Amino acid sequence: MNRGRRRFLTIMAGCALATTGSRPATAEPVVWRGRALGAEARIELFSSDSKEAARALTAARDTIHRMERHFSLYQAGSALNRLNSDGTLQMPPEFARLIGHVDRINRQTEGLFDPTIQPLMVAQARRPNGLTRKERAALGELVGWDKVRRQSSRIHYSIPGMAMTMNGIAQGFATDRTSEVLRAHGFDPYLVHIGEYRAGEQSARIGVAGKSGNILDSIDLKNAAVATSASSGTRFSNGSGHIMHPDLTDTEPRWQSVSVQAETATWADGLSTALALTTSRELAEKCVVSGAAQAIWLEDGDGSLVRV
Repeated sequence: MNRGRRRFLTIMAGCALATTGSRPATAEPVVWRGRALGAEARIELFSSDSKEAARALTAARDTIHRMERHFSLYQAGSALNRLNSDGTLQMPPEFARLIGHVDRINRQTEGLFDPTIQPLMVAQARRPNGLTRKERAALGELVGWDKVRRQSSRIHYSIPGMAMTMNGIAQGFATDRTSEVLRAHGFDPYLVHIGEYRAGEQSARIGVAGKSGNILDSIDLKNAAVATSASSGTRFSNGSGHIMHPDLTDTEPRWQSVSVQAETATWADGLSTALALTTSRELAEKCVVSGAAQAIWLEDGDGSLVRV
């Protein structure tokens, strides 16, 4: 059921993200704004029936809250925190679904995407001056996707003290699940933004911005998603970044930011997180050739943009 109109938006998909755009003359968007998984969240859809729109948005918010109960590190009883505390978990279906994506993206990025980096993240955040090489090396045995064991819907760590963070992919997965719920309620086109963007049957104009905020490129997004990660973006109070290399080296990434267009926000999010750590464009090119990504924008150290 298509209740919408064609819509054009401009999205700054670089170091900062924002939306602007013209509205259809005969319809106003129904908009919900809030926060989800630590990010600003926004849902837009079009409807002449306010009750139907309200029901769809209620279902969308319920989905977002459920994603937080699964993947948040800040809710004490979340499924992820239970796994990290107990070392084992009987996975809810959506948790198992995301773990399947994690496994495939880990292989696609040659191990760069690895959520078991959490012990290093915690240790790094607690040290005012950061970790020494020796301390990082000592944490090595706790890091590695190959040390995570799965059997049917049960997941467990092979070594005590291991832990995961889904911060590099959960926002994308929440964006996808929310989009699926809106479609199930008969709403498409739509625009969902939960840290990452996904558009349905509409044209969303995406501006890829450089570090200074100037738009360096643009695309028309339709039935696809886009995500951006910056290795120097969010930082701990001690100055260390939130994206860390799973081999525990302190190699400086080449790219200031990475934007990925993919079929789903889950893959766009996971790939952009991983590729922000690479020092070359070869892996990005492989992701596009394999079909894992539709396009990738790499912002070089001098602010120039490379499109793959």
